Amino acid sequence: MKAATPGSTIDLGNRPVTFARYRGLANVTIRGGVFGFITLDQWQNVTFSGTRFEARPEDDPNAPLIIAYQPNGLHFDATTFVGALNSAGQLGYGSISVRAGNNVTIAHSSFHDMNNSLGFIRTTNVQVTDNSFAYIREGIQIVGATNVVVARNTFGPYRPAPGDHADGIQFFTTGLTLADDHGARNVLIEDNLFDPGEGYRAQGVFIGDEINLAAQGRGHSDITVRNNALIGTGWHGISAGTAIPNLLIENNKLLIRLGADGVTDNWILVKAGGGIVRNNYAGSITLAPDVTASGNTSVKRAATASEITNAMTVLAQWVQAALAAL
Repeated sequence: MKAATPGSTIDLGNRPVTFARYRGLANVTIRGGVFGFITLDQWQNVTFSGTRFEARPEDDPNAPLIIAYQPNGLHFDATTFVGALNSAGQLGYGSISVRAGNNVTIAHSSFHDMNNSLGFIRTTNVQVTDNSFAYIREGIQIVGATNVVVARNTFGPYRPAPGDHADGIQFFTTGLTLADDHGARNVLIEDNLFDPGEGYRAQGVFIGDEINLAAQGRGHSDITVRNNALIGTGWHGISAGTAIPNLLIENNKLLIRLGADGVTDNWILVKAGGGIVRNNYAGSITLAPDVTASGNTSVKRAATASEITNAMTVLAQWVQAALAAL
C-alpha cells in the first residue's frame, strides 16, 4: 500500500493481509484480499472491491472488524463480512464502525454470522444499499449522522443472544456530548426487508433520543421511513420515541408473527411531536396528537402465509421500480 500511486488498483487475489493500523491511504482501489481486524485512519477515496473481512482468533469478538476514523470517500462494493462465535457461544464481532467520516458507501455486500452492529457516528453522506445481513444480532446504528440512505437491503434471519434488544435500524444519541453534536438528520429508509425469522425477534426501526437533544433543538430531524416490509418484528416495528421535525412514515407493511416470546403486536408508534403517517399497514398505530395521519390500516392478528407472500411480492416490485429509476 505504501507503494500505491494515485488512481492505482491493488489486486490482492485471495491473499491474507495483516496490519493493525494504517494512516492516510488515498485514491486507490483494493481488489480482493482477506483481512482480519484493521483500523483505517483518515483514508481518502479508497474502494474495497470483492474483499473479504473475517474474524481471526486473535481479534476481539466485542469489536468491529473495521474501525474507520475520519475517512473521506470510503467505499465497499461486493465485499463480505464474516464473524464467529464468542466464548459464550453467541455471535461475535462487529462489521464496520465509521467515526466522523464523509462520503461512505456500502453496496452489494454481505454480512453474516456475526454481531454486525454496522455503525455510523457523526458521519455525513452515507449510502447503504443492496446488501444482505443474515444471522446477525444487530443491524445498523445511526448516531448523529447526516444525509443517510438505507435502501433495498435485507435484514434477517437474526440470532440475538439472551438479553439482546435486537434492531434492524436504531437511532440513538448516547455519547453525543460535544457542543455541536446533533441527532440524525436527513435520513431515508426505503425498500428494505426486515424479517428476524421464525422463532426469533428483532425490532424494526427504532428512533430514540436518550440524552434529549430534542429539548435543545438539536434532535433528530427529516427522517423518512417508507416502502419497507417488516415481518415478525415487534413489539416496536417502527417507533419514534421523540419529537422529530419533518418525520414521514408511509406505505410500510408490518405483519405480525407469533412466537414463544409472547409478542403479539408489530406497531407503528410516534410518541411526541408532529409528522406525517400515512398509508401504512400494521398491527396497531399509536400517534401523538399533532401527527397528521391518513390511509392507515391496523390489523392486530398473526399474518397468514399468503399475506406474508404478498408483502414480499409488493416489496420486490418497489425494489424493481426503485432500481429502474436510478
